Amino acid sequence: MKPGKLCRWNCWILVLLWSVLGVTHASTPAPVETAAVIRVGIDLWPGYYPAVIAQQKGFFARRQLQVQYSVPENTDKMLQAFSAGELDVVCVALGDVFAFREKVPSLRVVLISDESSGGDALLSLKPLPPKLDGLRIGTNLNGFGELFVRAFLQQHNTPLNAVTLLNQDASDAAVLLKQGKLDVVHTWEPYVSELTGYHDAMVVFSSAQTPGLIPDAVVLHGSLLQKPELAKAFVAGWIEGAEWWLSHRHEGNRIVERALVMMPNTVNLEGVRLFDGRANRKAFRNNGSPQSLYSVVQTYIDFFREKGVLKTALTPDDILLPGLLP
Repeated sequence: MKPGKLCRWNCWILVLLWSVLGVTHASTPAPVETAAVIRVGIDLWPGYYPAVIAQQKGFFARRQLQVQYSVPENTDKMLQAFSAGELDVVCVALGDVFAFREKVPSLRVVLISDESSGGDALLSLKPLPPKLDGLRIGTNLNGFGELFVRAFLQQHNTPLNAVTLLNQDASDAAVLLKQGKLDVVHTWEPYVSELTGYHDAMVVFSSAQTPGLIPDAVVLHGSLLQKPELAKAFVAGWIEGAEWWLSHRHEGNRIVERALVMMPNTVNLEGVRLFDGRANRKAFRNNGSPQSLYSVVQTYIDFFREKGVLKTALTPDDILLPGLLP
């Protein structure tokens, strides 16, 4: 059930205050004194909340890990922190990995947190015109968002050069749309519900129409991968958190809301297919299937070569590391 407008508005005021104050959410239960610290950056996206649940339920602490997660609400800044070695793990859309992979060539995608199946969307304040020519469309350029927009244009038989693509962070979508600086914006939940609920925006395209295109990845820095026992423990704790949530939806939602200081009924898995251990093992099979991560990664490699983002030769094996899965 979707939350009421007042509940969601109060929720974002609280989350904003925490972000402004730079608060990192505290661990529960208290970490073991000898636990290894792992710093994780996540966006406000349900697929990344197994990290929160695993921390709050003690799945990390049981493995002698003290996981500190932060929610910067700015993907670019989070990736900069990861590139600078200030974060050990980041959770991002798979396509975003390529934007900073050359800065951190040692990174690896070790598991898929989820797949967007309606959670990402393009929104507008008015119905689309018969022809899209001249529209100003915002997304995170040189990332998965641009590939998502291309799929939208292809559906409408519109060439790329008929529209203007502008760089836009998901958290800025509402402001840019209301100010009239963009005609169509790309964002994801919970920002999608905020735009449709508060600003009368309408969804004109969603990831439900692009199955398999937008998986979300858990990415480990090379410095953490040099400690394989810690990396494996982190992955196992995450998977346990995801599987526990899938079996305890209501309780898991409440745990996340309390941990992230959200109002009740503001967290759910609508538009998100959460990946458990079995789904991850299937996704990491290199069997030539279009659903295989190796095929999906190759699609992104081809796209980013075309964009000039990738300066060196790259294969899916340079990105994926399935060996840490339990």
